[in-house]
Amino acid sequence: MPCSECGQTLIYHQEKERLYCPSCLSLPVVESGNINKAATALQKQYFNYPELAGILDEFGSIRVIAELVEDLNEAAAGLQLKNRMPFGQMFHTLPLLVSVYENIKEFDSHLDPSDEDAAKGVKEAIDAVQNADTVLVPIVKGIQEDFIIPIELSPVQNHWKDFYRNHTFEKSEYWLCTERCMHANVGARDELREDFLQHQQIFRSFEKTETDDIETVRDFGDAWYSLIVGLGFAASLDDDVKTAFTTYFPDHVTIFDIQDLLYKVGDHVTELGVVLDREDYRSIPVLERDFDECGEEVFGEEYWEDVKDHVLVSKETPDAHPLFFKISGTREEKRPGWRTSRPVPYNRVLFGDYLAKLTKFQVYPFLKNGDAAKSTEILDDLTAKRGRQFERFVFKYLIETEATNDVYFSCKTSKQEGNEVDVVFTHDETVYFVECKFMLPTLNMRSQKGIQKVNEKFEEKVFKEGANVSGKPFEEKVAAWRALDTDAEILHQPSGDASEREWTSVPENWMRGDYEMLTVSNFVPSYLKKRGVRFLTDLELYRWIENGEDVFYDSLH
Repeated sequence: MPCSECGQTLIYHQEKERLYCPSCLSLPVVESGNINKAATALQKQYFNYPELAGILDEFGSIRVIAELVEDLNEAAAGLQLKNRMPFGQMFHTLPLLVSVYENIKEFDSHLDPSDEDAAKGVKEAIDAVQNADTVLVPIVKGIQEDFIIPIELSPVQNHWKDFYRNHTFEKSEYWLCTERCMHANVGARDELREDFLQHQQIFRSFEKTETDDIETVRDFGDAWYSLIVGLGFAASLDDDVKTAFTTYFPDHVTIFDIQDLLYKVGDHVTELGVVLDREDYRSIPVLERDFDECGEEVFGEEYWEDVKDHVLVSKETPDAHPLFFKISGTREEKRPGWRTSRPVPYNRVLFGDYLAKLTKFQVYPFLKNGDAAKSTEILDDLTAKRGRQFERFVFKYLIETEATNDVYFSCKTSKQEGNEVDVVFTHDETVYFVECKFMLPTLNMRSQKGIQKVNEKFEEKVFKEGANVSGKPFEEKVAAWRALDTDAEILHQPSGDASEREWTSVPENWMRGDYEMLTVSNFVPSYLKKRGVRFLTDLELYRWIENGEDVFYDSLH
């Protein structure tokens, strides 16, 4: 939460792992209105389009598109071949590619395959633009959303390089919130990789449909839930990326239709005899008429043209979903003997095999599935089912580790009155009352709007704020437990099995000793503590109990 004294957004001190108010410490925070104007002007004037325009002008749109699709394909391959994906490369490249398609009419669309210098030069030029996009542009966007707090070092000059030299850019409490959620749901940091994989095994090993047993769209969502939700979260972190990865398909399209289309195109590529090395990330060009034949086989001639506009990114449909990419123009063709080469029409559909396989899962939430349930409804239901399992996973981990004791699950009193607590455990002589929450990710979590939606979810589920909520706020439940008589009895599930409940005397330290209230979830709100309740992700719970790490962030006031 912003500073209680002055309302300033708090800064996160990465070394001390604490939040503090720069205004109360008399640091020269740049006034938000002025810096937002400067940042917006900077973004429009210097980033993305001007550099991209120069590259398009020099190398032509066909080479630029092919190089960007190859970059996307390489990023997607990272997850499939190495179980890790460079998110910056994946999610900053696509908006660049969309910009190319939106402005393609202004530039040359001729390809000379024999020009090796151009092939090398376009890669170097695009790498330079992407480096700016993954370092400088996030700073500008972060300033606009209060994720970055600029501290002035000297008067701001007009040139963009002076803009960056004249400020330090400190990460805010909102940045910390998004970062914690990313760590718990998509890994996103090499140093957390082992802990992330282990915590996924402990807290996210949900009962699900096996991939070999998929028969319905619900089965597909159940089998691939983790990948679908993780990609959806990562692809919607900010507006530019979300827009590029959001397409609402015709009502009749199902995930099996998309899958069949990918199979058809893949089979066609195989028939052509195209065999790429496993780590060759170049996209494969397919004749558009052959692509159309594949589409018509899956969707029928009646529906294909409509569906095609949603799956093929082109200058006419730059907002299509990034499954396939059209290149159009001319290609220099060598002629036999001493005859002069000539330009011939060149129209192809680029198929990035790794990218298409991965995007198939990311597209799932946008499908209405004809007569079957909508994907969003399916995911809501699957999330609720996982929420019940998640509570048991938290309990199972805490009761099996030697670092905790006196672990109880699904605790009720003889006079329940809405005071059920998911988990209670003791660690280092402190009693922890735990509320477990598992929820679908919120979109746009690199924006104030997205963060606010996360906060509202916790306010509704934990503190029972808002309309149409039932039950008691968590802190009231705990207060009721602390007020029990010493001879009171409680009902709990010693094994985590709902059919096996036992009565036992309430432990005295629940009412007399030191205690804390925790909410453990796959997400956290932007505030660290509210009404005495602290918030941890399941990954943070694991790192605290397993590794003894201090995961409890505090504010320096």
